[in-house]
Amino acid sequence: MDGFQVDIDGLRNAADAAGSAGEQATRVHLGDGATEIAGALPGSASSGKAEALATVWEQRLTTWGEDVTAFGTDLAASADRYATDEDAAREDFSVLGWFFA
Repeated sequence: MDGFQVDIDGLRNAADAAGSAGEQATRVHLGDGATEIAGALPGSASSGKAEALATVWEQRLTTWGEDVTAFGTDLAASADRYATDEDAAREDFSVLGWFFA
C-alpha cells in the first residue's frame, strides 16, 4: 500500500470510547474505601496513611478522567479534520477530473 489511510470511523469510535471512559472515571470515588479504613483504625499509623491515600487516589483518578476525556475530544477533532480534508480533496479531484481525462 502506498501512502497512508486514516480510518475516520475508527477515530470517531475511539473518541467516543475515550470520552465515555473519562466521564465514568470522574464519577468513581475510589478514595471512599481508603477513607473507611481511616475511620475503622482511628489513631493508628494506617489511619493517617489511608486518608492520604484516599486523597491521592481521588486526585489521580479525577485527573486521569479529565485527561482521557480531553484525549477523546482531540480524537474527535482529528476525525472531523480528516473528514473535511477528504471532502475537499474529493471536490478538488472531481473539478479537475475533466482536465486529466
